Amino acid sequence: MQENHKRFADKYFETLNAKESAIYAGFSVDNAKSIGWQLLQREDISNYLSELKEEYSIKSGITKEWVMERFKGISDNSFGLNDSSGANKATEMLGKMIGAFEKDNEQKSTKIEPITFKII
Repeated sequence: MQENHKRFADKYFETLNAKESAIYAGFSVDNAKSIGWQLLQREDISNYLSELKEEYSIKSGITKEWVMERFKGISDNSFGLNDSSGANKATEMLGKMIGAFEKDNEQKSTKIEPITFKII
């Protein structure tokens, strides 16, 4: 991997901002947004980012399971505190993590017939 690609990936792991990371790595400010997107499509960068995520997960103890348990606790506790926005967000995030909102799930396959009215 080229050094500027590694710098990009390291910064992206820190910020999750492709444009800012491309600028940090020395790419043109004018093209940083598109270059950042292109760099994220590269297999070597994608693999490197996966390695960084794995290392961080092991080092910090933050796993997908930990996050899910945390969201579940927030969701459950927020309802008791009448904090529906916190509960809704935590529940939404859990749903996304388990794929409950994917395009091809059963919710999307339900067809609704239009209602027509006759004026008498």
